[in-house]
Amino acid sequence: MHGSLLFLVLLLSAPMARADEVAEWIAREAVPLRSVELTDDFSDLAPLKPIIGDARIISFGEGTHDVHELWAFRNRLFAYLVEEHGVTAMAAETGLAPSFATDDYALGKDVSRIRAAQGVFSWSDSVFDENLQIVDWMRAYNARPTTTRKIRFYGLEMSGCMRPEGRPLIESALSYVARLDPARSKASMREFARLLQKFSRDGYGALTADQRTSLLAAVQDLVSLFERRQVVWISRTSALQYERAYRQAVAARQLTAHFRMKGEGRDIAAAQNLRWALEREGPEGRLFVFAHNSHVAKWRKRPENDDDLHSTMGEFVNDYFGEDMVVIGSLYDRGTARDLLGLFRPRNETYTVPPSKPGSLNGLAAKSGRARFLLDLKKVPDSGAVPQWFSRLRTIRNINVRSGYHEIDTLAAFDALVFLRDITPLRLNTKANSVTAPHGCTR
Repeated sequence: MHGSLLFLVLLLSAPMARADEVAEWIAREAVPLRSVELTDDFSDLAPLKPIIGDARIISFGEGTHDVHELWAFRNRLFAYLVEEHGVTAMAAETGLAPSFATDDYALGKDVSRIRAAQGVFSWSDSVFDENLQIVDWMRAYNARPTTTRKIRFYGLEMSGCMRPEGRPLIESALSYVARLDPARSKASMREFARLLQKFSRDGYGALTADQRTSLLAAVQDLVSLFERRQVVWISRTSALQYERAYRQAVAARQLTAHFRMKGEGRDIAAAQNLRWALEREGPEGRLFVFAHNSHVAKWRKRPENDDDLHSTMGEFVNDYFGEDMVVIGSLYDRGTARDLLGLFRPRNETYTVPPSKPGSLNGLAAKSGRARFLLDLKKVPDSGAVPQWFSRLRTIRNINVRSGYHEIDTLAAFDALVFLRDITPLRLNTKANSVTAPHGCTR
């Protein structure tokens, strides 16, 4: 009996010992981050250089949408990449159409600063200080006399709204067509007239099979019209006006596919739009991509049935870009946050985030004793307890899902990690929120 008990103790203590070794390794390899806040001094970010290399896509994933420190570090990281690594644009988890205001504001055009900030994260009507900061920084950078190439902003989502709807996309695309071919615009609108009211997440289910086929055909015809008239229409307007109208037609087609796939087309569309954004930036362009960990990760756990697989944006483009894409995930431990999407509590409610589970990736990072750090996962050794620990699926924190955690293959998903021990809520801009009208995405 005594021997059996001893065996059990040894069996249970072995994983704990390996976890302790991993925590010690993290503490040794962790590169301290001086601050998450945007400053002119980027010296503590220099260790990112060998991680990034010559990659044309540098993705940063946020472990939750609700935290000031993650959005603040997004701003600092983007500024560093622009200033030190020649990054030419940000592509973010936000709606395509709302992102146009952000892009225009960055380019110095006379557009609403508030709309520009909302366009950074169009899943919420609220205006946050963190988003005001980044749009102001982009505009100021582009206005410098020394700036030789202006930075741009792209939305990766076909419809960055809690209630995805195709009607605004179709109407915007057709308003462009109306300027150039009024008769064709009217004919197209007649095709859509009976269907537009149902071109939404909730309405699509009420369409008959014939109506769904008609909607798909009408959307495809609109996209094809733009493609056939590209050269002529650009010559009569501009490449920018054409591209924005055309991409909204493409987004409507993506949304149609999303509904037909029962809501599983979002990351597919985002991957397509990421490739489009890089193409628009040209051979010398480099993209900073910002989205949730669950979208930028290059790995997602496979279900038993492949028909249930819902791959990430990062997975869809990983094979295409290879070493041309680097993904930096983020971890956090404890503090407070703000539920800006209203998923599990009243929208914009501040709530407590307890310390992470001891056996989770977040908990192990916290065990290292560091407050903020960067960890290069390419430095994981080839043998010993550390690679053995990372070789198994581990839980990572995600307070945007009901369970609060999900399993991940850390080394397959990310090239590096940023850890922030203490978190605080996003900062609502009281003045901006009191004077601006909602853009329609509040649930």
